[in-house]
Amino acid sequence: MYMYKSKRILLSLNVAVWNQCRHLSLSLGRLASHDQVASQPLSDTHPHLIRQGELTPEITSNEFRNRRTRLMSQIATSHDGMTHPHHVVIIPSATTQYLSQDVPYTFRQNSDFLYLTGFQEPDSLLILETIPGQPLPEHKAFLFVQPQDSHWEIWNGPRCSVNGAVDIFGMDEGREVVDIPLFLRRFHQHPHCVWYDYLKPPHDSFHNDISTNLIDNSYTPVKSLRPIAPEVHKLRVIKSEAEISLMRKSASIAAQSFREVLKYGRVGMTELEIGARMEYECKKRGAERMAYPPVVGAGNRGTILHYLANSHIASDGDLILMDAGCEYHGYASDITRTWPVSGNFSEVQRQLYDAVHRVETSAIQIVKPGVTLNELNNMTEMSLAAELESEFCVVSFVPCLLEAAFKTV
Repeated sequence: MYMYKSKRILLSLNVAVWNQCRHLSLSLGRLASHDQVASQPLSDTHPHLIRQGELTPEITSNEFRNRRTRLMSQIATSHDGMTHPHHVVIIPSATTQYLSQDVPYTFRQNSDFLYLTGFQEPDSLLILETIPGQPLPEHKAFLFVQPQDSHWEIWNGPRCSVNGAVDIFGMDEGREVVDIPLFLRRFHQHPHCVWYDYLKPPHDSFHNDISTNLIDNSYTPVKSLRPIAPEVHKLRVIKSEAEISLMRKSASIAAQSFREVLKYGRVGMTELEIGARMEYECKKRGAERMAYPPVVGAGNRGTILHYLANSHIASDGDLILMDAGCEYHGYASDITRTWPVSGNFSEVQRQLYDAVHRVETSAIQIVKPGVTLNELNNMTEMSLAAELESEFCVVSFVPCLLEAAFKTV
């Protein structure tokens, strides 16, 4: 008993000393860096990932600023933009999700928020506000961040300060999230067009603040309420050179990882083990996470579109279908491939594989500017129907595909 109490006392002393050292380290770190700290990699702290001038890998501060300006320019060309001078855009970050009680999932930022800010911390808010007397796209950008808390940061790492929101992330002003209700009440003075995803709010707590102090407040003259996500997505669909580079890297990582898994998989392995190997190979090459839970189906489970159990054993003679991709600094890849777990196709499997491969090759050749996704889908279905008819005498559903194609093209 005495030894047990002594160990507990010693452990408590060690924790106390460690906490004091961490407090001192955090304080000295802030003093030395003049608030140039954040929870995410920066060029000063992670030069192997981020070059000078970049805010996230390959994306510069200027590109993020230009995205916000382009968004306001897009609003200017809308009906509301041409008929009303006062606009406010509100985009919340994601919040931390929990596996159970106090065990968090790895945080992933709201894609629209990340696209406009480059900011990777949870429970933050972006507000873009028109400037009175100046036409769109002129605006002010406000980033609301969590207050700095030395006790919280001991456990979770540094937070960006309000000064960092300006100095690092290029905002016009940084404020703490506790200021949000009072800040929203500023818009009581003039009727504003509010651009906010009211029907699909990404953050419950902020949604309550926004609803109470701006949208549902009888004293707030909201001119109109419009969803902002469709406007952001119009921008996101056109990729910059930096984004194209990141997408290529994501696809390359996934493709290389697939090749390694093809060598690794063998009879007797579980689908889960094969999926785990894919995740390992992707992360080894720099991916942050999988783009979605891998689908690994052996045998007839490969025909289940969203099969996620991955609990069966791959048997001799099975084909394995794996649908997997990775996320590389916000940009995802998505690849599906099928192969024989034994390393050798049966005659029928080879016939079917070759037929699908011919359809894939012809579909890639069809892709060009001006071809819609519906047209590409219909052409692919027609090619599949033709292959099945010629190779396997399957003709029953061809007329249905023809009818569908003519209806949608």
